[in-house]
Amino acid sequence: MTIWDGGAREQPAAVQALRRALAADEVSHAWLVVGPPSVGQQDLARALTMALNCDHADAPDEACGSCDRCTRIRRGTHELLEEQQPAGAAYVVDDVRDGWIRPASRTVTDGRRRVMRIVAADRMNEAAQNAFLKVLEEPPPSVVWLLEVEDESVLLDTVVSRCRRLTVVPWGIPALRERATQLGVPDARVDAVARAALGSPDRVATLAEEGVLEAREEHLGILDRLATEGPGRVVPTAKELARWAKSRVEPLKQRHAEELARYEDDLGVDARGQGWPPGLRKQLERRHQRLERGEQRRALGLVLDHLATYLRDLLVVGSGGPSDAVVNVDHLDELRRDAARLSPQMVVDGLAAVQRCRDALDRNGNPELQLERLLLALALPLYAHAASGR
Repeated sequence: MTIWDGGAREQPAAVQALRRALAADEVSHAWLVVGPPSVGQQDLARALTMALNCDHADAPDEACGSCDRCTRIRRGTHELLEEQQPAGAAYVVDDVRDGWIRPASRTVTDGRRRVMRIVAADRMNEAAQNAFLKVLEEPPPSVVWLLEVEDESVLLDTVVSRCRRLTVVPWGIPALRERATQLGVPDARVDAVARAALGSPDRVATLAEEGVLEAREEHLGILDRLATEGPGRVVPTAKELARWAKSRVEPLKQRHAEELARYEDDLGVDARGQGWPPGLRKQLERRHQRLERGEQRRALGLVLDHLATYLRDLLVVGSGGPSDAVVNVDHLDELRRDAARLSPQMVVDGLAAVQRCRDALDRNGNPELQLERLLLALALPLYAHAASGR
C-alpha cells in the first residue's frame, strides 16, 4: 500500500500528473483542482504533502507514510498541510489575508514545502481573488496551493492562467460499493448507500457513521409527514433537523479540545494558561470555530441533499423513468406514493425551495428559520392537494 491508495486511487489521472511532477521536481506553485467536491481531493492533498516532505522516501514521488511527519500529515494535524473551508457564502479579502496568506508566509520549520488546500476556491469574491492574485504573481518558494473548484469560469482569468489544471471525477458505483463494504455498511444497505453517495466517497463515509443512515430515513420521510400531519408539522420538524445538525458537531468539538490539550502539553503551558506563543491559541480557536461552523453547515447540506435527491427521484418516477435512474432505490414504493401527491410543477417548485434554503444558509442565515421556510414551501402544496381530495 502506498500513499496514493485510498481515495486518491480513484483519481488515476490526477495521481499520475502529480507523481510525474514530483519525479521531475516540477511541482507547480499552484494547482487548479477541477471537479465535484469530496471525490478524493483530501487524500490527494495529503499524499502530495507527504511526498514533498518525507525524509525516508525511496523515490521523489513517494513517502514512507509511517514516520512522525507523515503520520501527522495523514491525520491532518501537521502545519505543513493547511486546509481552508468557506465559513459563509464566499471567501472575502480578510479570509484570504488572515486565513491563507498569513499561514502560508510562516517559515517552514519541520519539512520543506507547505501545501495550502483551499476547498471551494471558486467561492472567492472578486476582491478576494485580486488579493490572492498578488501571491500567485510572487509565489513563496516553499508553498504549493491546491485550489479546489467546481466551476472555474467564476474565477478571474488571471487567477486561472497562473495555475496548473488537475481534473478529478466522481467515483463509480462499484468503487463506492467497495468503500461502503469496507466501512461496515450492512450488505442489504450497500447499494443504497453507494447510490445516495452521489459519486463521493466522503459521503459514503458520512452515511456509514453511527446514526446517519437512520437520520437519512427520517429526512426521506419528511414529505410524507408533511402530507399526513399538515403545516403544523413544519416547526417541530425544523427544530428536529436543526438539532440533529448541531449534534453532528459534538465529535469535532471533542477532537478540537484534545488538540488544544496536546498543544498545551507540547508547549508546557501551565495551569494559568501561560506558555502559549503570542496569538497561537486565538488562531487555533478561530480555526476550530470555522471548522465547527463548516461541520454544521455540511450536516444541514446533507439534509438538503436528501430532500433534493428525493424530489428529483419523484420527477423520474412520476414520468415513468427507469428505476436505475433513481438515487434512492430503497424507497421506490414511497416515491410512487408521493409522486401521486405532487405534480411535476410542485416538485420543481420544491427543488427551487431547497436551493433557496441552501443559498440562505451559505449567507449564514439562521438554520432553523431557513428550514421552516423550506418545509412550509413543501407543506402548503401537499396540504392544498390533500384538501382538494385529488
